[in-house]
Amino acid sequence: MSIFTETFKNRGEFADTMLDKYFPNSPNGIVSDIGAGFGHMKEKIESINGLWQPFDSVKKIDETIIWNLNNQAPRGVNNAGIVVFLEVLEHLDNPLLGIQNVANHIEKEGFLILTTPNPQSSKNILSLFLRGSLYAFQEKHIAENHVFTPWKHIVYEFLKRSGFEVIEYAIVDMQYKDRKTTSIKDWIKYKIETFIEYRNPLAKGMSYGIVARKV
Repeated sequence: MSIFTETFKNRGEFADTMLDKYFPNSPNGIVSDIGAGFGHMKEKIESINGLWQPFDSVKKIDETIIWNLNNQAPRGVNNAGIVVFLEVLEHLDNPLLGIQNVANHIEKEGFLILTTPNPQSSKNILSLFLRGSLYAFQEKHIAENHVFTPWKHIVYEFLKRSGFEVIEYAIVDMQYKDRKTTSIKDWIKYKIETFIEYRNPLAKGMSYGIVARKV
């Protein structure tokens, strides 16, 4: 498994790069986009000759197939060679069950491409020190159903229990590094975040990305 091989500005860039890399080795051409939203991944998936199969918990576009990840995949859908799973994990009430249901939907030797918020990010750690809560998992985020804090070691364990082998880890969502400080307070916070990242490379990125293979 490669660690810190690449850094990506956002989750879309990560997903596009991983699709280009792993689609040629996919056991079939079906790409299930779980958490498809408004279909932002459709163009990319079809550009590599993949068959886009969108799922979500709510129907935002006509093509979407409703799937509650507490349950097995809906009847009549095709098992996927690749699943794209961007910023979904943290919303799951039962994350292990959800991952297991996703695993059952992927063909053997297929790939799971996921991103999820990084609890170890410098902004999260600083927020925990100053506010007593992680930046992306405050009480106000319950409205978005941010109910699972996806610590890397727990996600790795859940993937292992579900029959996956992690083959890549990446740093994702680095837009915050481009911000301009607007006050002395903001400048000090930026410097502290930079120091935290210097001491712990896992603190880089508001999210992290994983590619896992079903074994």
